[in-house]
Amino acid sequence: MKWWKKSIHRYGGLQIREDDCSFVWQIPANERCEWVKKTDDCNLDSLIQYAEILFCTFTTEYPALFILGLLVFVLWLLYLFLILGTTADNFFCPSLSVIAAELHLSDNIAGVTILAFGNGAPDIFTSLVADDDEMVIMFTELIGAGIFVTAIIAGSIAIVSPFRISPKPFIRDCCFYIAAVCWITYISQDEIVHLWEGLSFIIFYLLFILTVVAMQFWDNKEERRKARIPALHDPEMLKTFLANQDNEPEVHLPVRSTAFSVKAKLDVAIAAEMANARARGESIEKENNDNESTTSQTDRPDNIYSEFIYDINPISKNDWKKSNLIMKIILVVRSPAMIILQLLIPVVNETAVKNGWSKLLNCIQLCITPTVALFKLDVWRVSFGPLPIVVLFFSLGLIIGVVLFLTTHKDKPPKYHNIFAFLGFMSAMLVVYSVANEVMAILQCIGFASGISDAMLGITLLAWGNSIGDLISNVTIARRGYPRMGYSACFGGPMFNTLLGLGLTWTISAFNHPNYQTKIRSSDMMPGCLAFLLCSLIASFIYLNIVGFIARRSYGFLLYSLYFTFIFINLLSEIHFIHPLGTDHHED
Repeated sequence: MKWWKKSIHRYGGLQIREDDCSFVWQIPANERCEWVKKTDDCNLDSLIQYAEILFCTFTTEYPALFILGLLVFVLWLLYLFLILGTTADNFFCPSLSVIAAELHLSDNIAGVTILAFGNGAPDIFTSLVADDDEMVIMFTELIGAGIFVTAIIAGSIAIVSPFRISPKPFIRDCCFYIAAVCWITYISQDEIVHLWEGLSFIIFYLLFILTVVAMQFWDNKEERRKARIPALHDPEMLKTFLANQDNEPEVHLPVRSTAFSVKAKLDVAIAAEMANARARGESIEKENNDNESTTSQTDRPDNIYSEFIYDINPISKNDWKKSNLIMKIILVVRSPAMIILQLLIPVVNETAVKNGWSKLLNCIQLCITPTVALFKLDVWRVSFGPLPIVVLFFSLGLIIGVVLFLTTHKDKPPKYHNIFAFLGFMSAMLVVYSVANEVMAILQCIGFASGISDAMLGITLLAWGNSIGDLISNVTIARRGYPRMGYSACFGGPMFNTLLGLGLTWTISAFNHPNYQTKIRSSDMMPGCLAFLLCSLIASFIYLNIVGFIARRSYGFLLYSLYFTFIFINLLSEIHFIHPLGTDHHED
């Protein structure tokens, strides 16, 4: 244990106080369990007290057992990342797409606001649940995830499916992201964030939204001008022109038999891109690599109770048939969580049979979801006179559920079915918030137990865990023939996460202080993270301008090399083989 004891003092460049849980390594091995129980810093704000379990159950008196405990915690962390990704992809995105349609948001507005929030929910909530002690993890995670997305994911799309990039959207997003990184660097250099500086991140993103709207307005105006019928003097040519306007074959996505599908996010994204392509007058080729035929409603059970069992089944028949061995293992592993999620979160999915309407399941969700939310929000002890709020909410939900059951049809969703999308959004948001809270707690525990700095945990485990789902989905979208859609998310998405994550967190923290400012905990790795993110963005900007905005495979390998250099340098600085970028050369 001597190596761990030494490293906990050195890594990360932060002093360890006696009331810090990392000080546990200075306590005799046989007293660590009691010390952890009595130390407030070790009592994490989570459902599970990880520090107590690690130091009391997997005691440090037996190193092999303690290492086993760390491995168990890492596996549990990976499982939590799987739940985060599943909730965002299968529950958040379909409902948010419906909400965007209900609010009559244009595709561009929805893309940079509500749908971007769906994709970035894990990052946003991870930053919001971080307290002052976890600020280093949160900051480096947002920046590290930005590097991962703009380098690894963007590079993977270029390698898998080289394509031509639309210049104007790329230049807009890239320039805004570069300006955002420069502004973050300027704000964070004195380690003091004032209230107006926190608000500036939110205002900056609003300015980006306004720019997107203005550009879309101008593009639509140009499209309408170009779409005017040409002045044809030959009546036969004019007749042929008009007759061919509607000759383009209609291409439909396969309709999933259930709202909960592995490909839910992919179907919603591709459906939106197909609609945009038709609006632009572009031809759409039928996809060759997903030959799933349209699923009819007869594939679902006719009996209402059989339908309920069918819909809470955590592994659908279609997902199982079309999955490889690794995906089948993932489906089995996530099954317990999926059963809970399907019972709690209603989903309205435009690409599913009956838009995801499941009569009995939706009625049950009205009863249990609001009640469970009370426990998560920690207001279940409140009473209205002699009546506890839990009883009140459950009774109201039961009454509404019974009325809905008696007044609706099993085979046809009610007119107000889309209201369930808003309930699903709120439920998924609570789930993501809860899981993100557990993720931060277990990361903090792994940090002070293993000697890995908070900054390194944010750059690696947290950034990878929150971004690996985007890597899989965006590459899959590229393989399906929509590389531009997957690539565009590599800049707007992480910029949204970074500006809103930092902006909301620092604004709330500064607002709660008497002088309306907050001190941020910094790390030696923070300047290097910002420098490499800036380097990745500038490299993309220069390369694509030189080659005429064609994303070749060489572009992907260039981005790969940047990211691996970033990880290698931070690894060397973590073990103190070299000094981190941006720090003075001095003795430790």
